[in-house]
Amino acid sequence: MKEVIKKIIGVENIKNDKKYFLVKIIFITIFAFTIFLDSILTFSGDIFSKVNEIYFTNIELKHIVILICAWVISYFVISLIEIMFPKFEKTIETKKERKTKNKRIFFIVFLILLICWLPYCLSYFPGGIYVDTLSSIQQALENMPFNNHNPILYALIMKVFIMIGMKIEGNLQLGIELFSIFQVLIMAITFAYFVYWLYKKKISNKYLVITTLFFGFCRLVPLYAVSLWKDTPFCIALFCYILFIAETICQDGKNLEKIRNVIIYILLLILVAFLRSNGIYIAVCTTFILLLIYKRSIIKTLKKFAISSIITIMLIWVIQGPVYKQYGLSTEFVENLGVPVQQICYVVAKDGNITEEQKAFINQLCPIDVIKENYTPCIVDSIKWNPNFSNNFLENNKGEFFKVWFQVFLQNPMSYIKAYLINTIGFWNVNQATKDAYINPTMWPDVAEGLKIEQNDYIERITGVSIRKVLEPTSAVSSAVYLFMLLLSALVVIYKKQYKKLVIYLPGFLTWLTIMIAVPLAFSLRYVYILVLMIPFYFIIPFLKINKDNKEKT
Repeated sequence: MKEVIKKIIGVENIKNDKKYFLVKIIFITIFAFTIFLDSILTFSGDIFSKVNEIYFTNIELKHIVILICAWVISYFVISLIEIMFPKFEKTIETKKERKTKNKRIFFIVFLILLICWLPYCLSYFPGGIYVDTLSSIQQALENMPFNNHNPILYALIMKVFIMIGMKIEGNLQLGIELFSIFQVLIMAITFAYFVYWLYKKKISNKYLVITTLFFGFCRLVPLYAVSLWKDTPFCIALFCYILFIAETICQDGKNLEKIRNVIIYILLLILVAFLRSNGIYIAVCTTFILLLIYKRSIIKTLKKFAISSIITIMLIWVIQGPVYKQYGLSTEFVENLGVPVQQICYVVAKDGNITEEQKAFINQLCPIDVIKENYTPCIVDSIKWNPNFSNNFLENNKGEFFKVWFQVFLQNPMSYIKAYLINTIGFWNVNQATKDAYINPTMWPDVAEGLKIEQNDYIERITGVSIRKVLEPTSAVSSAVYLFMLLLSALVVIYKKQYKKLVIYLPGFLTWLTIMIAVPLAFSLRYVYILVLMIPFYFIIPFLKINKDNKEKT
């Protein structure tokens, strides 16, 4: 009994691995603090809530008790995971002999996924069209100029299918249907290959089945397969990118010695960078870490990989920077300022400490009275898209904007912190979630009429009964839940001292981090959907074998 208590307390960890124990304490403290913040938060559940409907209350003794209890329970749970970990480790890898390659696994899983997703495809065919997708379709039709506010590459890919549909039937319907089928097939191929990859890594059949069932029956997977918005292709590309990085770590960088693999990496790098605005930051940072990890091998065997990736990144920066700017393709400056704009507006709405000179500047950006009347702490669109908001003034006074923003921060630090926490609430608070931008299987209003695209529920046509309500989730799960799953898995990797494996989590974590810097909406699973797709990874990464000759054990 004493030994069990010692393990739960973590006596051995404190003595033998002070670094891990410190990281563990930091993780637990952060999680417990988010629970504490939630306990002092008042929220109506509506993203359009005004500043008097979502706020932090005064701290009382009961909130401190909640913080302490959350900390103690979290510590206890993680200590139990440490105790159970060796037993789970023995079951994750198969002991039976296997063929190195058994491609039937891929095709079987591929067919299973298509069968599982068929009810969703038939109920929502050709899929849901989001407001952003309308812009991409209009760009593909050349009804409006291209702009990287919605990724140009996404619009170009869509344009290929639209052109094919136009050529065959002369209407938009077939093109959108072909694009939808393509997206579903690519998604099924990606996850089938992932299961096949796990098979080749000698992961147990039980886990292969569980992974297949997850991709087949977790509603968030097929619902995104039939959601025609930019986030699905981006997350598919990012998932493939993460899988390639996992293979690189497993082979300890040896796969990067082959030209074919270098080409694959470069292609994935390009897709990640061009399929969403924050993709470039994810790709650049991850590539830099990979180069840092294998810096000793670069001179000897990975020179081609290093040169190719650096040149590619430089070209991407040039294209997305000077080239886009030259041709008016850049994303509007205000799109990067969701958090700063919200912080200034919060201070204005709360009658914070602002000088007359600062008020004069803010008033030119957006009239003070308009801010007080329209400001919503959870969504910047109420200000950003307000007809009184001067985007031209912002574009011409970028430096002055940041100067005023920083000055107001020094005068109202707590207001800025509160505004930030509220503006990002759905990404750090495990107890708060809404269905805003959560899934999108249906078409936005006026799509069918404006673009003449018809969505068909074939199951209802055949049976007379729609199963859409059964297919859609009854409640939303916070994006923060998936974030803490990622961090917990990374904590296990640190527990095993397999630090190189942390780079596998990096793209997913960076996706969350970049959203936390410039998020326009407090709740939107689509922004960090990759964290959902990585769930099977979380249970596998700590057990992946690294093929190397040095002393690091796996």
